[in-house]
Parts: sequence; structure tokens; C-alpha cells
Amino acid sequence: MKPAFFAFLFFCCFGFPAALLAGARMEGSDPDEGVVSEEDTAALSSGGKEIKETFLKTVKLNFLLRSSLEIPLYDRSQARVAQNEIRLESMADLTPNLGYRVRYRLNRSHAQRSLDNAPGSLDIAFVNYRFGNDLKWDLTVGKQSAAVGSWEFEKNPTFEYQYTDYVNQQLSLFLTGIKLGHKINRQHTFYVQLHNTYNDTFVTRLSSLGYETNGLEASKTPMGVYSAWLGSLWQDRLKTFWSYNLSSFARDKPNHSFSMANKVIFPRFEAYLDLQHTMMGVDFPNIVSPSLNTYRHAVNGTSNWYFAEDVRYRTAVLRADYEFINKWFLTVKGFYESASLKNSSLAPGKVRENYGFWAGIEFKPVESQNMRLFGYYYWKETAHKGVMRNVIGDQNQNLLAFGVLYFVNVL
Repeated sequence: MKPAFFAFLFFCCFGFPAALLAGARMEGSDPDEGVVSEEDTAALSSGGKEIKETFLKTVKLNFLLRSSLEIPLYDRSQARVAQNEIRLESMADLTPNLGYRVRYRLNRSHAQRSLDNAPGSLDIAFVNYRFGNDLKWDLTVGKQSAAVGSWEFEKNPTFEYQYTDYVNQQLSLFLTGIKLGHKINRQHTFYVQLHNTYNDTFVTRLSSLGYETNGLEASKTPMGVYSAWLGSLWQDRLKTFWSYNLSSFARDKPNHSFSMANKVIFPRFEAYLDLQHTMMGVDFPNIVSPSLNTYRHAVNGTSNWYFAEDVRYRTAVLRADYEFINKWFLTVKGFYESASLKNSSLAPGKVRENYGFWAGIEFKPVESQNMRLFGYYYWKETAHKGVMRNVIGDQNQNLLAFGVLYFVNVL
């Protein structure tokens, strides 16, 4: 990578909070006065010192690392040693009501996205402001996680070996937006989030895939709104994260999604169950569109490629982790996904299924550190249904992986 990129990273992790600190120090000075009095200088110096001390106590610098030897089975794919995760994160509360968070994914392209102007490698870059009685309201502005009900997504990515198509392709996970939250009490928090539907423009997305418009037009407001409920019940044994999303990518083609994520937590056992149903006006994530275009070409001989419309996606994913003896963990995960076309005369009904599982074992050699040695087996199959089954074959993935993961809290 270019030196300028590393300089930018350094600024985001250290220069950015320093700038916020400097701004916080100036708060309270009189804008009408050209000269700051000795009393004001002393007060500002004292306030700046307190903010600096708070920052040093709360700042966190994290590295998210996972590497593994991956051995494909039953196909011609090459074995490899892969750098699965490498992310850099900095966050802190500069005052009781003001904080920030920045996270970079170093194994992603730094190219600027065409709609939100942020690099593709940037996961998160926001400022969070808490206000109101007991600071129960908070406002988050900038690049942030989608407020979608998914414990699969919310889990630290260092520990999530493989994702469903829902998280990996269908969702736009990190979006520039504005989120307002209100903590009703310790058990219930509600969020409303305004966000860009996708990080690239309509034209850029079509161009990158080589698709035609097929009569579609770009939405004048390619944005969406999440509403979400985060709950903690039964003495924090049950965690809920439910959400609804309405968004627009193409004109007069709205997208609706419902997600219900539930997680149970016990001292040596943890499990989550995520359920989602999405009604997508246009398949801009491009999950089922390639198969439908291939089928259309085989049947009609046409070479025109474009997005599928009126697609229904459903997902169910279950994961469980159990510490069966001290420092040793069993982890299992299974999922089922389907895609169907609502108004297609070419291939109506269910056209695609995606299902699979993993089973693995982890060893945590150092009690005080989030580092684990792991091994797991992963199997996935993507099957086409109905009329498409005779044209497009099933796809299988079988994988053995052995490696090391480490969530490093440097500061």
C-alpha cells in the first residue's frame, strides 16, 4: 500500500481523536473575545486535562486477526494459507457524552465508493453524542453498522468463520447514515437509522456488472430507514434484536425486510437464532440475477443481462458455542436460505436454495487473551430449483481449516 494510505490510517486512529480533543478543549470560550483571559485559560487547561485523562482511560485500540490453512475437499480448488481477517479499530469516549469509533479492514480495496465518498476498506467512522436525562438518548453520525437484527453480523468478525449469503451478500453492512437511539431502561433500547441503500450509485452498480437497465431508473432518494428493538430479558439470559427496513435503490421498486435475531447466554453456553424475510424490488445484491440471466440465455438465446425483480429472500441461521471443559470450545453453525421470484413468467416460484453447516473445535491457551487455536469443517451447497434445475447445476463447497484467531486489545 502507498505511504499516504498508512498516514491516513494513522490520522484516523490517533489524529482524529486528537482533533476532537482539541475541539473539546475550546468549548466554553467566548467567540466574541479576541483574547482569552487568564481565568479562561486556566479553566480551559483544567478542562482539557480532565478530557485527556478520560480519553486515556477509555481509548481502545484493537487488532482483529485470523489466519488459517484452508484445504478444499472434493473439488479442484487450491489449498492456501489465508489472511481471513485483519482489521484495525480505535474508539474512545472523550467526555461522558461524546465518543468516536473508526475501523479499517486492511485486506479490502481502498478505492472510493461512488455514492458515500468513503473508501471500500472503511467499515466504521462515526461520532456518537449522548444527551438527555441520564444520557438515554444518543445520536450517531457517519459510516456505521446497519441497525439490522442479526447476531451473526453483530458477533465479533474475528470469531465468525463463514457467513450466510444474507450477511455476506444481501445486506449492505456498513453504511453512511444517521442513527437516533433511545434507551427506555436497562432492558429495552430502540433505534431509528437513516442510511444510504448502497455505497455505490445506480449507474456505477450496473456498469460494474455489465448489466442493462431493462427499463429501471435510479431512485431519486436511494436511501432507507431501519427501525430496531434491542432487548435484554430474563436477567440478561435472552438478547433480542428485531428490525424492519424500508429502502429504495431503483425508482418505484421499494425493498422491505424483517429480521428477528434472538440469543441465549449462559456461563458456558451461548447460541443465536436469526430469521429474516426480505421482499426486494430489485436484486441489486446480485444473488439470484446471474443464475436467472444464465437460464434466460440458455432457453431464449438472449445475451441481455439485467437485475432480477420482485425477489423474495428468506434465511434461518443457528449457531451454538459450548465450553465443554476449561479453555476448550465446541462450535457449530447451520443455515438455510431460499430465493423465489414473485412475478416472473420465465422461472416463477422458488429458484434457489443455499444451505450448509460448520462444526469445529477451539482451544484458548491464554486465559486473559482473546486468542484461540481452531479447526473446523465447512460444507455448503447451492441448489437451483424448478425449471432452472435442468440448466444450472448445483454448487458444493467442502473445506477443512486450521488456524489462529486473536482479538488483540492493544490499549
